[in-house]
Amino acid sequence: MSKKTFTISQNTKVVAADFRNPVLKNAAMILQRDVSKVTTTKGADNQIDLTIAADVPVEEDDFQVSLISPEKVRITAKTALGVMYGALAVSREILKVDDFWYFMDILPQSYPTIEWTNFDLHLPDYSTKYRAWFINDELLIMGWKDHDSQTYVWQRIFETALRVGCNVVVPGTDKNSQLNRNPAKEFGLMIAHHHAEPLGAKIFARVYPNLTASFTKYPDLFRKLWRDAILEQKGTPTIYSLGFRGQGDKPFWLDDTSRKWDDQAIADVINGIIKEQYDMVKELDPDAPMVLNVYGELTGLYNKGLINVPDDIIEIWADSGYGKMVSRRQGLDNPRSPILDVPNPHNRQRGIYYHVAFHDLQASNFLGLLPNSPAFVSEQLSLVREKHFDTLELINTGSIKPHILYLREAAKSWLADYQQRDNETILRDYVDTYYSDHQTEIKDLYKKYWQAIIQYGPHTDETAGDEFSPYLIRRIIKAWVSHSSKLPDAGWVVGDADLDETCTKLDAMITPKLPAWQQLVLDVKKLMLELNAHDLKTFYGDFYLSVLFQANGLQALHLTIQAYQAAQSAKKPDDYLKPFLLADQAYQTVNGIVSAEKDQPSTKWYDFYDNDGYDNMPLAAKKLKFLRQYIRTLGDSDDEDRWERQLIMATSEARVMMLSNTHREMDDDQLAKKLREKLIDKL
Repeated sequence: MSKKTFTISQNTKVVAADFRNPVLKNAAMILQRDVSKVTTTKGADNQIDLTIAADVPVEEDDFQVSLISPEKVRITAKTALGVMYGALAVSREILKVDDFWYFMDILPQSYPTIEWTNFDLHLPDYSTKYRAWFINDELLIMGWKDHDSQTYVWQRIFETALRVGCNVVVPGTDKNSQLNRNPAKEFGLMIAHHHAEPLGAKIFARVYPNLTASFTKYPDLFRKLWRDAILEQKGTPTIYSLGFRGQGDKPFWLDDTSRKWDDQAIADVINGIIKEQYDMVKELDPDAPMVLNVYGELTGLYNKGLINVPDDIIEIWADSGYGKMVSRRQGLDNPRSPILDVPNPHNRQRGIYYHVAFHDLQASNFLGLLPNSPAFVSEQLSLVREKHFDTLELINTGSIKPHILYLREAAKSWLADYQQRDNETILRDYVDTYYSDHQTEIKDLYKKYWQAIIQYGPHTDETAGDEFSPYLIRRIIKAWVSHSSKLPDAGWVVGDADLDETCTKLDAMITPKLPAWQQLVLDVKKLMLELNAHDLKTFYGDFYLSVLFQANGLQALHLTIQAYQAAQSAKKPDDYLKPFLLADQAYQTVNGIVSAEKDQPSTKWYDFYDNDGYDNMPLAAKKLKFLRQYIRTLGDSDDEDRWERQLIMATSEARVMMLSNTHREMDDDQLAKKLREKLIDKL
């Protein structure tokens, strides 16, 4: 007996039964777009209906796909989100559109028509109830457009989140979270809130820029912001976040100097606010779930038994920022309290806030890959489930594109049948999916990336991401030229060392790994010569830039330290020649990163890094260029022509002074290049 078949062609129409429903409308748009991409010829007129029905025999957000006739398929669910999941399942399973098609530029294979015979499609069995992306530290996305549109970019973000199984999203930070809240809902996603934006309220300092953000001074103004936020969101799918942090995501008492603050005083304010917020939600939106982010300074207060938590809310606990389920370091305070072992005598539901991308402007990964391996992440997320911290998993995505390897694995970990995986398994799955050739070589290069990572602290998971080098380069330069005795904000990596000892410690930390990074860059460049055009575009943005951020960044840091040490021992002007050339080399090395960001073979992503305000490689290059000029000022003549006359000009030209100058001074780029040629065997 032949299988019943539905033929998908260019004549197949996707129809939302209720076109007034924005979720169904977006689901129809996505599936219709994919039908148009995958099929190339016209067939018989037929349609796929998207319908909400209360009596469909599925649970929650599951869906049913039914072949009604050769002319009609119906996707039905009890919820609009279920219908969206159904449309995306057809896109994935029948049309073979990859979940990360947008960010990985993977186009599905096209066929004249698709003969659809398997209609037994359902939502996967998830262990995690609330599966969330937190679009946080999204600077790269904020500064980038596709199809000349920011709206289009955010729509593709919401689509991708749904494709990997999300049902919840924090749709950005600060203004972005407000702007994107309704668009995210129109894709069927439930809204959650940034831990520094309780109840999804507007930031106090934005509404009242001339007032001190003090709850003790202006309680009614805060209460109005909270109430307005609940009223705006009531009746829509929302998870309300309770708590209180200061403006700019920091402890609130740093903004409030109206009194002295000890632990009990802080806890009294936070407990009072949690109670007020909880009661407010119960009054205005009584069926909505609520969470408390036990994050940052709240972790210590909670562990001391000072925080009162209602039993029907979900506790959200955060990792270290680097993927380890221990408390995050706060400045120099790094207790590394094991999160997953915190007693739960009230049997509250628990979840996690987990970083595959992070910004602390110290050692985290913002532009590139997490410095801890995907196997490490798999292990930690498996422990999260084992310890029952998986009611809600909020994954910090950063700007998404640099972090897909980890986002993909985190999404897989939500499945009920997920088992911890090693690097070999994860990389085989990933590389075989996104590359058509040279898979073995690509997997080996990924492994070498984590082998080359710098460990900055005593624990093996305290590893340096791409922010490490530019952060330290800028601070060394500032301390150097301002004659400071110490590096500011560096106690977490070098302790109480003075500047000389700091540079020695840092160089001893990074120098042993430099050959591995240099070799990795060389191996990556060799492989890129052999990749086909599509794989090259993927590999460049997906891996090569991550390698370059680390390799060039660390090399530039090493050269900056060498320049400093050489300058400190200078006794006469010409002793500054070597530090001048070292600073030039550091500048050229960082500038190589800036150029590589722009030189992408992809015409889509060439300007993606333009709004990098965290690593800020262009600023690091600018600072190094300044340093080079500073050193030249110390060593060259007032008119900046002595090094040129002494070391570059022909003797006959240098000695003739009838015209003191026959041309302007060489700029620093020219001078460094010429000096390097002349002094190659002497410095």
